Parts: sequence; C-alpha cells; structure tokens
Amino acid sequence: MTHPVIEIDGKEYAAKWGGSRVAVTPGTHRIAVFFRYRGQRSARLAEAGREFSTAEAPSVVRLTARLGPRNGSGFRFEDSRG
Repeated sequence: MTHPVIEIDGKEYAAKWGGSRVAVTPGTHRIAVFFRYRGQRSARLAEAGREFSTAEAPSVVRLTARLGPRNGSGFRFEDSRG
C-alpha cells in the first residue's frame, strides 16, 4: 500500500489520501508532496514541489496536490487562500 508524504522545509509529515493539514509559521516555505511504497524509504514517486508564503497568522493557505490520472503521472498543485 502507498501513503502520501508532505514535506515542508525539509521535514516530512505523514499524510492521508483525500486530505491532510499541516500548520506553518508566517514566511516563505518550500513544500513537496510524493508517495513511496512500503519499505522504500528513499523513493519519492510522482514528486512535485513549489514555494508558497503566508504573511501572518492566522492566515490559511490551502494547497491541493492531485495525482495525475495515468500511471507515471506526477502530482500537481492548486491553491486558494482564505
């Protein structure tokens, strides 16, 4: 079974398919999302990354990472701010 991983500024967070939340401090951050198969610690399959920033707390930045429809597709990001 596969599990998505969210990496923010080099720190990994376990994620769930469908939705996960990670709190960040104000500032500019580097986010990556990928998945790996069990037992493949170094694998970063379908990886996508980007920078985002939040000016002040309690700002909300909603980034959605969607995996493409075909085997071998990567994640792509969508964002909305609220």
